[in-house]
Amino acid sequence: MRSFILSSLAISSLLLFSGCANKVPNYSNSPQNIRAVKNLQKEEKATVNIATFKAKNEGESKVMCRLATPVGTPDGMTFAKYVEDALAVELEMGDMIDPKAKTIISGSLENVYGSTVLGNAYWEHTLKLTSTNGQSMEIMSRYDYESSFSAYSACSEMQRSYLPAVQALVNKIITDPRFKALVKN
Repeated sequence: MRSFILSSLAISSLLLFSGCANKVPNYSNSPQNIRAVKNLQKEEKATVNIATFKAKNEGESKVMCRLATPVGTPDGMTFAKYVEDALAVELEMGDMIDPKAKTIISGSLENVYGSTVLGNAYWEHTLKLTSTNGQSMEIMSRYDYESSFSAYSACSEMQRSYLPAVQALVNKIITDPRFKALVKN
């Protein structure tokens, strides 16, 4: 009987605290971000190009969720590339990207952190942006989401919440008054 109870507890723990690999979805644009970029384009009448983003943790493309399963980007792209592509997509949709533009924006992803703690689940990004016009800015974005006691559910929610977390990061960038200075020709 004792071995049955111990076996049942072990199996229950494995089911409760383990998960499988989770890939975040490909980036998709946000209507709110497109509106913000189009408004910025009307005001500034500027176009930019985006250079390759670097990262403090070069090559980082996944984080461990509850020491049970990795949560990673599509096709193993780095977090820095995911953020770079997200900003480029939103600027492209708002007609601000021009490969021949004199002003080029580059970035450095200083931090990407995901927490799945019940009651305190969030994604956090710290990003430095630099323009060839001499301006720069650093921005920190935190996106809170619901978590779960179960590792499987918590890691699935962590994976699902990454896309809106990056959309929120991009929104914070493009609506920051300092971003206007970065895009000026």
